[in-house]
Amino acid sequence: MSSTAGNGSSRPQTWSARLLGAFSGSRSPRTPDEKDDPGNQVAILPPGARKAAMSTLDPMESKWALGALVLATIAGIAIPAYITATNKVTKRGKDTIAVAPDAKLLGGVILLLCVLGFLALWKRKRTLVAFCLFLLGFAFTLFIGLVGFAFILIGGWLMLRAWRLNKYGTTNARAIARQTAERRSGRDRSGTAKPKASAKTPSTAGTRRPPTASKRYTPKAPARKKIPKTTE
Repeated sequence: MSSTAGNGSSRPQTWSARLLGAFSGSRSPRTPDEKDDPGNQVAILPPGARKAAMSTLDPMESKWALGALVLATIAGIAIPAYITATNKVTKRGKDTIAVAPDAKLLGGVILLLCVLGFLALWKRKRTLVAFCLFLLGFAFTLFIGLVGFAFILIGGWLMLRAWRLNKYGTTNARAIARQTAERRSGRDRSGTAKPKASAKTPSTAGTRRPPTASKRYTPKAPARKKIPKTTE
């Protein structure tokens, strides 16, 4: 009998778990998140370490990107194959339009973008992965309409998290809200500490100042001449 029967860690992993571990392993530094600290005291990355965290992907981001690329690969094969089998030639009045070559060409472009996305995901290149997802989303809008925007949203989500890392040093929403509140309160305290120049002091607010003498010189009026009386 095997001595490792009671040890759960010695169980062989499935091929899907190995593939997921290869793309979302611990080779890249993890960004501070709420799951790392149950007390919601998330560590903030210093400015010197933010650039490295922005350029790479953490395990959660790698899982979402891997799922999107796998789905895009399956759809990039199935959808063009279905269009090619069912709509080889489309008739519009007297003219005929061949649909199969366009579908094959677009399917080839999608598969090429998927291969490029897998390579970028393997190297943990955030910008390149997001760029491939953007292009895949625009390519799928020609096939399945608004569903293709799901890939665009995932790419935008990756870039949004990179922007948060650059500005706040974390992707945790609660930590970002605390930083925003602290910055706002700091600005309020610094703004109220300075006295306003136009404010009146209580001692001089109720008293009325006497009018000051005008410095303008006004000459005296000339004396009126007396007219002598005439006698008849």
